Amino acid sequence: MTPETPLAIPQVFAERFSKAYAGFVEAMRVAVQETAQNSALSGNRALLLWQTQGLPAIEEENSSVQNAMAQYLIGEGRSLIEAASEATHLAKRLDGFDLKFAGAEWEKILDRLETDVVIAAYQVCAAAGIP
Repeated sequence: MTPETPLAIPQVFAERFSKAYAGFVEAMRVAVQETAQNSALSGNRALLLWQTQGLPAIEEENSSVQNAMAQYLIGEGRSLIEAASEATHLAKRLDGFDLKFAGAEWEKILDRLETDVVIAAYQVCAAAGIP
């Protein structure tokens, strides 16, 4: 990548990606917390998987995305492109984690937010010329 790389990625795409990822993680955090407090749902295996593996993994990835966004803002776009490239596979990486753990309403919300991350990641990659 050349120093001009950040200019190839419109800032609106970079911001959309970082905000979409942060929004997905925050919603997942709330869903996990609410479900853990709901006695009817708190004992399910899917919740335990999200608490112990899924949420920590996406929180770590979100930290990388936010750091990459900060790097983008000072002129280094490679980290953002790499994070976006990884995020295009988010749904596949989360295949073993059931979004139904918190009920049907949360499932719809989380599925939409996950899709938003993937779409925003693809936009960044497309702007960077990565198929």
